[in-house]
Amino acid sequence: MKKRIGSLLLILALCFTLLPTAAFAADSTDAWDSTADTSWYFGHETDTEYHFTTAEQLAGLARLVNDKTASVSFEGKTIYLDNDLDLSGFQWTPIGNGDNFVRHFAGTFDGQHHKIMNLYHHSTGDELIRNGLFGVVSDGGTLKNLLVIDADIASNDGSLLAGILADWVNGGTVENCYTSGRIENNVGDKMVGGLIGQCTWSTQVKGCASDATVISTESDEDHVDTVGGLIGQWENSADSSSITDCWFGGSVSCNNIYSAVGGILGANFENFSGNKPGVIIKNCMVATKNITGAEPGNITWIAAVATPHITNCIWPDTPPDGVTLDEETYPDNKGNYLAVAKLVIDWTTYTASADPTFDQSSCGTPVSNFTSADVLTGLRTNAGTGIEWVAGINHPTFAWDVWHIPADYTKFIGAIAAFVTKVETSPFGDVSTSAYYYEAVKWAQEKGITGGIGNGLFGPNQPCTRAQIVTFLWRAAGSPVVNYAMNMSDVPEGSYYAEAVRWALSEGIATGTTGNTFSPDSECTRAQAVAFLFRYAASEAVTLQELVSGFSDADSVPGYALHAMNWALAEEIVQGNGSKLMPNDSCTRAQIVTFLFRAYQGK
Repeated sequence: MKKRIGSLLLILALCFTLLPTAAFAADSTDAWDSTADTSWYFGHETDTEYHFTTAEQLAGLARLVNDKTASVSFEGKTIYLDNDLDLSGFQWTPIGNGDNFVRHFAGTFDGQHHKIMNLYHHSTGDELIRNGLFGVVSDGGTLKNLLVIDADIASNDGSLLAGILADWVNGGTVENCYTSGRIENNVGDKMVGGLIGQCTWSTQVKGCASDATVISTESDEDHVDTVGGLIGQWENSADSSSITDCWFGGSVSCNNIYSAVGGILGANFENFSGNKPGVIIKNCMVATKNITGAEPGNITWIAAVATPHITNCIWPDTPPDGVTLDEETYPDNKGNYLAVAKLVIDWTTYTASADPTFDQSSCGTPVSNFTSADVLTGLRTNAGTGIEWVAGINHPTFAWDVWHIPADYTKFIGAIAAFVTKVETSPFGDVSTSAYYYEAVKWAQEKGITGGIGNGLFGPNQPCTRAQIVTFLWRAAGSPVVNYAMNMSDVPEGSYYAEAVRWALSEGIATGTTGNTFSPDSECTRAQAVAFLFRYAASEAVTLQELVSGFSDADSVPGYALHAMNWALAEEIVQGNGSKLMPNDSCTRAQIVTFLFRAYQGK
């Protein structure tokens, strides 16, 4: 391992021991479309607890903390997040855009395991700009029980550090937090982490995790980065400085041959004094091999540190696919990344190299199978107070982390068994009794609306054709016989759908695609299906509330189907997929029988 640290450490030595209060400029972009709500604070300045339910309140917190004339640190106060927030579409201004002396957050932010989704911050230029959800947390500030999901951060500016949850935590606590998404930097001399950019002094990080993608593209050898899956760099440690019971499962990449890259921590240099105790790293796990760099010898699975205090950690026992560390080029690595590098720092040349005599086996265990019971047992045995490791999908995780824990259906299955007296048998081999559309398909089969596609199959995910939809509607109406002169060249007499098309045309439920064609084999969209059903089951005179506008893709609903879609939403025939209606997607056979079932069942 060889890392050039001159420019980076010189900056750090000057900035983080006595940082001027005007060193960082606020983001010039108006955050959250200028809709920051501070009403929860003014008139309640003496309160010790606040509860957030809106993104505007969160933006208001940033405005209060970042105020250059009357900054509020919230020291001694607790803020609770009471539901999930979505920040998509807006440039975020981090909470705390100053330093460890001014405009920093010093209170407690308890996310209560809620999610803050789609955090977005892109910055360029020479200004020193904060990037994460929190810019600076200092003076005993605490972030806990918070998940930042699908973040998008590009820190291509003059700042020294960048992290998704926080750029800089100085003497604070971060516990039970998780991040995912992407953080990218193309400017050198920066500390970049998937959770935190930089930690200093007595900061404690415990029970945290990240699946973030961390990218450093700066290749200039004179401008190097320190890059970590969780934390970019740690400076000026105290006796209590620690990273305990944490895991990283994302990816890290770095294009600079002198940059230090680590799965948990990029590096802990301890500045020029060399007399700091060094950060404690205990019971941490890197459960991914997606860590790459221009210089593999500068990569560690866990961390590169001047003073090793690393125990009970777990890391991969082989390097990433396609990475070769031959013994001639990397005699100390034995074919794999170093788990931990003990740095020997030359303060005259500002370089750091790995001590070849350091025994990294004292730091933990390399493994090939992270789902092994031994891995979970080891983490549980050495866990800190209040940390509960449990079996996860691909690796151990925490009891609160529902996203990485296999679903347990034991109680559900038991409850079903207590009420069901006979085995439910599906009429079709490709329709599970647990599928959302099962009852609809069973009803449609029993009513003679559909007999499936043959060979005991229904084809639930096949696109429904125009012929099939009008046939389903015709059969649901009782297969009426109509006297209507149909002139459709592509509807053969005697076809299974001929009488259905004749009926649909005569009733105005459907029209041809041209004057004499119906296009029976064309796929039908969700909007078309709803329009057909509306024309049969409802009246054009129905006055409806505008419900379509509540969906993000409302503008894509065709004009002919707008009234029908509002009706279908009001009747709960159509529910959408999350925030989308997807009106122009093909309507599947499962979806159309579900629409019919809901309409005829009065739902």
